[in-house]
Amino acid sequence: MPDSNVTLQNLFGRRPDDAIQYLQDKKPRASIDYLEVQGRAHDHAFVVAKMTDMDMLKQVQQSLVEAMEGDMSFKQWQASIEPMLKEKGWWGKKDMTLPDGSVKPVQLGSDHRLKRIYETNINQAYHKARRHDGDYDIYPYAMWVSRGDNRVRPSHQSLNGQIFRRDDPYYQSIRPRCAYGCRCDEILLTAEQAAQYGALDGYTIYDDISQYVTTESVIVQGTYGAYTAPVNVMRLPNMPVYRTDAGWVHTGDALPMQPMLDKAGQVPALLGANSMQAVLARETVLSRFNDDVKTWVDSVDPTRPKGEFRHVGVVRPEFVQKLADEKGLALENAVITLHDRITLQHLDRAHKRHDPSWVANIVRNLTAPHSLYWDNITNAPVLVFDTPDISYKLIVKMNERIKGRDVVEAKQNYIGNVIRTISLDTASNLNNGTNYTRLLSTVDSK
Repeated sequence: MPDSNVTLQNLFGRRPDDAIQYLQDKKPRASIDYLEVQGRAHDHAFVVAKMTDMDMLKQVQQSLVEAMEGDMSFKQWQASIEPMLKEKGWWGKKDMTLPDGSVKPVQLGSDHRLKRIYETNINQAYHKARRHDGDYDIYPYAMWVSRGDNRVRPSHQSLNGQIFRRDDPYYQSIRPRCAYGCRCDEILLTAEQAAQYGALDGYTIYDDISQYVTTESVIVQGTYGAYTAPVNVMRLPNMPVYRTDAGWVHTGDALPMQPMLDKAGQVPALLGANSMQAVLARETVLSRFNDDVKTWVDSVDPTRPKGEFRHVGVVRPEFVQKLADEKGLALENAVITLHDRITLQHLDRAHKRHDPSWVANIVRNLTAPHSLYWDNITNAPVLVFDTPDISYKLIVKMNERIKGRDVVEAKQNYIGNVIRTISLDTASNLNNGTNYTRLLSTVDSK
């Protein structure tokens, strides 16, 4: 059997500093139903269903952090937290007053619920710390690995040994641990290792699963009524249907390009630019991502912005390098963001001359040939896109603090690159005057 230098021991056997930090950074959020918080919002919110006492929530969260720091087993953690929960009355079946004023018997603390709380939060935090993003050129493939025991769901077990392209957003949307209690994992493979495995019985390489993955809505019954929740569904030929669980972290994005770009925003600019450029080079990905952003742009009322944003692409790697080498401008990250207030409202108020459809299709346009200029007046970079009749001059504020709500309405506050405005100009104005200096073009870099 082919040898892989990335083993499950590599994945599990390291100090969980990142996992601890992830759990510690969450903000407690009172909730009657776990599904009141969905998708990537769970990355920011600490939720225990039917726990509405904020002090109690904070104590439970801190106890889980301490359990991770001390490598405590479930039994040890249970012994430390159960007395407090019982003392505060959060135990057994109790009548609870719901937001509509009705009273309903609900299950609070129990051995089973504590085990679910422990496993869900610890599992989620460790998985976030173990996730491998980037290095797509070194390890372009991932092999799905299940535990193989009688606790594994058939649809999960059937994926054991299947090999997927890691930069495929459709794989990102169904990857291991997108389900409660899922213990599956992935092993990273080089192209050579993937080819070796693919030649063996029981292993199949999938370079593109876009035709097999869809997003569907399911109705989930909660304590306070029914919830509509998105799940990602994969129907591989001759295999059981695989579904992510409703409300699980990072589910619900048909194409999880926003979380992938979030991740690209947390790594060095060149690494993020190279990784995302490889992803966006695929037409199936680019087309659907462009449609997603276009739908959002079309829904925005620029006169009444809500403080929302969408990531729309990256600064090209050669531009990142050029800015650092010639202008001493080191980007915090390469991600480019479109903001309803900073960008769309400004365009509307300034009555800038531009084709609204060009802005709505910004994802695709950012991948079209364009040039990097330097504005000698403002000492800032400018991206210029040539269309048949005119040049689109894109002003991107680099290393800017951006605040707003992302695709799942989670509050974000980070340093990035936000499109400030878009104006029209001519090639002669840009090249014949002293206001602008042309630094590099995508044509030059080929």
